[in-house]
Amino acid sequence: MAFFKGSVRSKILGMDTELAVVLPFDRVPAAKPVCPVVYLLHGHGENAGAWFRMTAVERYAYSYGVALIMPEVQRSFYTDMAKGLPYFSYLTEELPSLCSQLFSVSDQREGRFVAGLSMGGYGAVKAGLRRPDLFAGCAGFSGCLDLEALRASLSEMDSSQQGEAQAIFGDGVVINPEDNLFYLVEKTARLPKEQLPKVMITCGTEDFLYAQNTKFRDVIQTLPYPFSYREWTGTHEWGFWDQSIQYALEFFFPGRREMLAQ
Repeated sequence: MAFFKGSVRSKILGMDTELAVVLPFDRVPAAKPVCPVVYLLHGHGENAGAWFRMTAVERYAYSYGVALIMPEVQRSFYTDMAKGLPYFSYLTEELPSLCSQLFSVSDQREGRFVAGLSMGGYGAVKAGLRRPDLFAGCAGFSGCLDLEALRASLSEMDSSQQGEAQAIFGDGVVINPEDNLFYLVEKTARLPKEQLPKVMITCGTEDFLYAQNTKFRDVIQTLPYPFSYREWTGTHEWGFWDQSIQYALEFFFPGRREMLAQ
């Protein structure tokens, strides 16, 4: 097992940016030397090291023999910001290619997944739905899944929060269709069945985003996605997300842990 944390130069962002990487090089079968990979996204106000510091995710990655790539996107909501940097383009257009060059991780759709918590839950589901050609599956934990609800609460925010929302989404916080998960889930559902990404959602029943997650659940369940939803007693906290990533790895890689244990 190996863990790296450092910086890479992003041409799209025009700057150096942080990256944390878990590589289970000693758990990958010799016949398949390239690791499947999960791009694991942090939440609002966190950074590339959050998942590694706050959960046992390295141990879980070792059990499944999968690599984890943990990028850093500041407070961007994984968007190409209206008044800022193009973080969604970085996540989907540059980072996977960069990581496949730097590390022995999959550059194929069937070996590439994305997951995240809160703001990162939104980013992961958006990446999976907008780029089903790139990711075979996505998982959002306690995700901020309904940006129209965010826009509706703009008047309740203080001036700094309003300024941040406008920097991300533009004046008036107009949510473009390609950033709206409810638009994307309907649009992507029209693809042939074999091109649909696997989607998992988890949320605690006491989480302040619970209503957004059940609203998304109720919509996607009417569509032909391979979909899993889990809820249990919990709030917006790391213990819940530590359990969620374990469920997501089994959802993405069913039977892989048992196969490697033999």
